[in-house]
Amino acid sequence: MNASMPHIPPIAGLSLDDEGPVFDKPWQAQAFSLLLHLHQTGLFPWKDWVQVFSDEIKASPAQPGESVNDTYYRQWIAAMERMVTTLGLAGMEDITQRSEEWQQAYLNTPHGQPVTLLNASCPPAHGNGHEHLPRHEPVAISRATS
Repeated sequence: MNASMPHIPPIAGLSLDDEGPVFDKPWQAQAFSLLLHLHQTGLFPWKDWVQVFSDEIKASPAQPGESVNDTYYRQWIAAMERMVTTLGLAGMEDITQRSEEWQQAYLNTPHGQPVTLLNASCPPAHGNGHEHLPRHEPVAISRATS
């Protein structure tokens, strides 16, 4: 593990390799990287993050049918949102608005295409030379097997 990175204890059910956490999805690595960057720029001591994250884990246990990894990152994001608002970097209104924009972008993105915020304002059928098939429910993704 990198010496400049705080020690992250193993969590049952989460994958680790010699370098540290292994992420199932790119956004998980991005969330981790963002939080680590905020810490490394001196905005908060790591012990403060540990406390906020621990409090969130206690307050919001796994939901029925939720995987260990999904629980962990749901808790991680909620704790990170709390850190960001406590530090005054963004308000909950800003976070809520951006979350809604990402949700709309997901709903407006054609199946199989990457979700980008540009799609937040691009309605499913808008006559710009291409049509979207709207999504109304999240798409389940399963790992490919060989």
